[in-house]
Amino acid sequence: MHWIAGTELDTVAGLSNSIHLTFFGLCAGAAIAFAVVLTTGNITDPMTHAGYVSALITSGVLAFYFGIRGVRDYRLAKRKLKEIKNGK
Repeated sequence: MHWIAGTELDTVAGLSNSIHLTFFGLCAGAAIAFAVVLTTGNITDPMTHAGYVSALITSGVLAFYFGIRGVRDYRLAKRKLKEIKNGK
């Protein structure tokens, strides 16, 4: 049996344990980059423009998905931590 302090348990159940938040950050950054390219760049080729638009939409959808999963993981970790602290 190992003894763990309450602050250590809080660290375990913090935001740092979710890989979804990492992917959220990557996808959100990519979406911002694609939006900047579309608004400031002078893209004349329709296929290139369509590629940037589809990349923006894809990264936006993935950022939304990973953001929801990250929040869900955080809430689940906090709930589990509360159960551990209460002795259930």
